[in-house]
Amino acid sequence: MNTAPLPGSAPSTSHSTVPSAPATGAPSAPATGVPSAPATGVPSGPGAVSRHLTPVLSARHLAMTYGQQGTATHALDGVDLDIARADSLAVMGPSGCGKTTLLHVLAGILRPTAGTVLHDGTDLAALPDRTRTRLRRSDFGFVFQDGQLLPELTALENVILPRMLGGVTRRTATAEARGWLDRLGLQGMHERRPTQLSGGQAQRVAITRALAGSPSVVFADEPTGALDQTTGRAVLDILVETCRDSGAALVMVTHDAKVAAACRRTVTMRDGRIAEEFVRPDVQPTAEQAVAR
Repeated sequence: MNTAPLPGSAPSTSHSTVPSAPATGAPSAPATGVPSAPATGVPSGPGAVSRHLTPVLSARHLAMTYGQQGTATHALDGVDLDIARADSLAVMGPSGCGKTTLLHVLAGILRPTAGTVLHDGTDLAALPDRTRTRLRRSDFGFVFQDGQLLPELTALENVILPRMLGGVTRRTATAEARGWLDRLGLQGMHERRPTQLSGGQAQRVAITRALAGSPSVVFADEPTGALDQTTGRAVLDILVETCRDSGAALVMVTHDAKVAAACRRTVTMRDGRIAEEFVRPDVQPTAEQAVAR
């Protein structure tokens, strides 16, 4: 099944991933400008498995069915996917194609009807609910379209709250949060509430919240959908680059081909399946970003 070519990309035919070990040290300041040069015959393909890299997330034969036989809806129908640390993956497709369901299954929010999702070799569906909840707090970060900041809390408090719920002391969480807020250009705004921030500033707080715990994977669902084009591009650059610099894998759902072009890889979905994959070889981590933390 063919889809229209994406900006800055070309279809390819077998998987290519980046080194899979996480980055070391404190998070670094984001660079400016995300490269999106066209791909040139890099091997890849929907569901192909890397023979020499260990992905941080690995999905095999994923199926998600809603309803009873005869009236069942197959939101996912045999999805295979790998993603390594510091890599970036955009998931595109029309409404109802299964892209948001895929994100929720990869994040352990939903259990698939069939198939497996491995996070560093652990089957998420086999974990008790409480353990999966702890995993989402400690190893996964989330960025949503509207940020989902708590309006009664300051920017700083919005960032430290999930860390404290995960058992981190207030002093440690505050130090981490202040460092990230400053790195994302929010100096002097730590005590502002969401209503006192612009849309772009509020979304940078949401990105800070996602990255403050040094997650292995960041999941983003239409992270620039509520922003104007200029602000959205600036926020997107920050999201992609800070994930890459910190060694976190980025899995982003979007309907916008221009947004998807910021990621190294893009898969297009249709009817619950991966229809095609695009790889941009110039958009990838450096060796330093892929070494173990």
